[in-house]
Amino acid sequence: MLIEIFTNGSVLIDGQDSENYRAEEVLYDYLVNPAGFKVHNKKTGKKAA
Repeated sequence: MLIEIFTNGSVLIDGQDSENYRAEEVLYDYLVNPAGFKVHNKKTGKKAA
């Protein structure tokens, strides 16, 4: 899992923009429970390649 946090406050998780997460929330959720950390993608209609 790749979590990118930029100085402008935007967060990318595995290359996906996560507008619903703040940097603090992502880090806390991942550090508290890394095995259970999952990002739900809003675009459910697309299949992964």
